[in-house]
Amino acid sequence: MTPSIPVPAQWPDRYGDELYRFALSRVSDSETAEELVQETFLSALDGLATFRAEASERTWLFVILRRKIIDHYRRQARTTRVGLDEINEGGPTEADFFNPEDGHWTNSQTPVSWLNADAALEQQELHEILARCQERLPPQQGAVFAMRFVEELSAEEICQELGLSSANYWVIVHRAKLQLRRCLEKHGLGKN
Repeated sequence: MTPSIPVPAQWPDRYGDELYRFALSRVSDSETAEELVQETFLSALDGLATFRAEASERTWLFVILRRKIIDHYRRQARTTRVGLDEINEGGPTEADFFNPEDGHWTNSQTPVSWLNADAALEQQELHEILARCQERLPPQQGAVFAMRFVEELSAEEICQELGLSSANYWVIVHRAKLQLRRCLEKHGLGKN
């Protein structure tokens, strides 16, 4: 079986919607998702000569898109840096919420059980609220959170991609968790 030769003119019709849905599920912004898909097509077009058909054309485009999404997170994370010595404005610190040894919630701060989201409508509402809360995160926190919990990259990979120290990474993750928790609780989730 001979590998098929990519036909760039067919990419938008063949893969555009699927790539867009994938990107949108990762960035939660339709304009950004569209731009990422366009960048994917342009990069694929530029790299067409290097396509070796070791994977399907579809898989190749998704690999490029995933790289574009990580690049997007990296650019977003560079817009704001969180310093380890940042003053917490007199409020609680991460140590008040998280165990320093394992990074999990302390017993007194463990979130209470959330609403039962078994029904499809409740599940959809939960996802919408979570997406809105994620959008409110500062850029660097949002990027780190998405890379860790959406893209499921390891801490080491994220530190390498964003040029973060391990300690700074954990501070960012904890702050993102705190802000998401507060936002979700404001929307009636997590508090009885």
